[in-house]
Amino acid sequence: MKFVLEPDNRNRPDSELLDDLRSLAKRIGKSTLTRDEYEAHGRFNAHTLQKRFGSWNNALAKAGLEPAKRMNIPNDELLEDVKRVAKVVNKETVSSLDYMAHGRLSHPTLVRAYGSWASVLKAARLPATNFKPKATDEESFANMAIVWEVVGRQPMQRDFHPPVSKFAHDVYVRRFGSWRGALERFVSATNNGEMSIIAEKAETLIQVGHTKIESHHTSRQPSWRLMFLVMRRDKFACRSCGASPSKNPAVNLHVDHIVPWSKGGETTLLNLQTLCERCNIGKSDLDFNEAESL
Repeated sequence: MKFVLEPDNRNRPDSELLDDLRSLAKRIGKSTLTRDEYEAHGRFNAHTLQKRFGSWNNALAKAGLEPAKRMNIPNDELLEDVKRVAKVVNKETVSSLDYMAHGRLSHPTLVRAYGSWASVLKAARLPATNFKPKATDEESFANMAIVWEVVGRQPMQRDFHPPVSKFAHDVYVRRFGSWRGALERFVSATNNGEMSIIAEKAETLIQVGHTKIESHHTSRQPSWRLMFLVMRRDKFACRSCGASPSKNPAVNLHVDHIVPWSKGGETTLLNLQTLCERCNIGKSDLDFNEAESL
């Protein structure tokens, strides 16, 4: 798949953005629109309008629509909703993805009020110890590649939610300065020929047999580019059971060694395959052909 960026909406005139707001409100028969409604049906990204006009309500006012939500929500109400979500997900703390999935208010509203999600948790007296280490560029790009394939178009910020995405959209905004900047960096990294170079250099699958392999020629963990090549070759579906995120967003795909690493298998395109989480755990360190025969 060739990743191609759509035109930069940041350069669209105000009139075009406001016309789309009015058009959508008329189409669904409402005098106002929430951010979620616009994200689901609008032509542009709600964040684009919010940034252009200063706030979502300002954008609505410019379009001649009524305000969509309460302003200046008290901090204690914000924190109570965070605590409520902690009970809903049955965790000691709440990730930003948890809140995006279950919160009654807007995640950006809380972050603006406290400066960061970690500060929100601190104010709510919830621990911040369950956070994963900061994602690397490779991890964030691999995740974006999968989301792009699953949604079948250039993804929008609203597409980055569980279980399709492992990261929220703000991970990309913080790392690359803006959403557009993240898309441009991703497309540049994936479409500069590096993937085809990796494919050309893929080694022939090593026939291990009964020979003990003392050392490996490749690292155990495939690069995100190699992972993407494997998943694209396998059409983003499990080679064992056929499960795919395009059919069921709850499916989590892994890249697995056909000849296990523990038995001398190398990390090459020909020795890697796409398996769903369930099949990969079931296979464990068996050779794929051995697992198929059981």
